[in-house]
Parts: sequence; structure tokens; C-alpha cells
Amino acid sequence: MIIPISVSLINNELNIDVYPEFLSVAKEYAQKYKGRYFSEDALSFLDKNIAADGYIRYDDPLEYYIVFEGSNAKTTDIDVLDIENADYALDETEFEADVIKEEGQPASVIVRDGRIAAISAANYFIEDDEDEVELAVETLPDYRGIGYGSAVLCHMAHKVIGMGKLPTYRASCFNKASVATALSCGFVEIGKEYYYNCYKEDQ
Repeated sequence: MIIPISVSLINNELNIDVYPEFLSVAKEYAQKYKGRYFSEDALSFLDKNIAADGYIRYDDPLEYYIVFEGSNAKTTDIDVLDIENADYALDETEFEADVIKEEGQPASVIVRDGRIAAISAANYFIEDDEDEVELAVETLPDYRGIGYGSAVLCHMAHKVIGMGKLPTYRASCFNKASVATALSCGFVEIGKEYYYNCYKEDQ
């Protein structure tokens, strides 16, 4: 996979990483779409003018990510457990909760009916020298719409704050439920990110 161009606007600071052969496209984009870098026409412009030879794009050309930070995350009244204190029979999530637990990494879970109903953990193993920790959430379909996703995210955010780090969260612009989860926890939008993802065409 390659990413010939990426755009981030975090706390009103624009950053564009681009391959040298597309530098003129990046400059035109920055000038032409100032103040609306993530509008449909701006992203369509990049999609039409960035093409890495021999590579095929595999993501939606209009997808970008909303970036949130949770230094003022809310608390929750729902019963959430630290993963090290959770007994469960079944993990049907994509988090590999057993690995997280064995490695001593933090995670917040809600257990119902002998299985993990919802979980929030870091997107990667947390290192001591990191200042920010990006969080992710998964709620099983049977338990959605009742606040479990928000509860584990809030709980996990406070764990990260207790470690002296800043909890962050990224949600696809198309994933309205994920955006709503972040906002319901008191996370605040700080910016947007866009990646032009593509992969090598089979020979």
C-alpha cells in the first residue's frame, strides 16, 4: 500500500504530505480550496489528479476522518470493567481481548450474557513515551443503541488521562454512529484527516 498524498487539519494547522511528483497538484489544491479542504469538490479534485502509476485506489474518494480529543471526557453510570478484572466466556470482537489482557494493556469492557458486549482499547499497544493514545470502540450488534459504546469509551478515556496522556479518537465521516459516540462522551472535534490509499496492481 502507498499513500501518495495525505492532508490533515488539526487545530487549524494544515499539513500536506505528498510525493514529489504530485507537489504541483498539492499546491493547487491548497490555494484553490482554502478553508474548505474537505469539501466534496476538493476531495474530488485530489481523486482526479493524484494517480500513482501501477496502483489502484481502494478507499472511497470522498472519505475523510474526523479527529477528536477527550481531555474532558464524561463519566458513565453504566457498569464498566477494567479488562484485567473481567471474567467472560466469549470474545466475538476484533480486539483480541485475551492478547490485550495478557500483555497488560488497558481496556474497558462491558460483559453481558457471558461475553464481551462492548470494548474500548488503544488502536496499538501503548508505549511509555507517547503523549497521545488513540482509542477505538466495538459494540456487538445485539447491544448497540443502549449507550454501551459511549460507556466503554468514556471509561477508557479516563484511564488514559490517569496515565498522564491525551485520549484521541478518529471516526470516518461516513460512520455517523461512531461520530455520535465520540460526541456523547464529551470528546471535542479538533480536525480532519484525509488519506489517498492505494495498492499495487497485480502483475
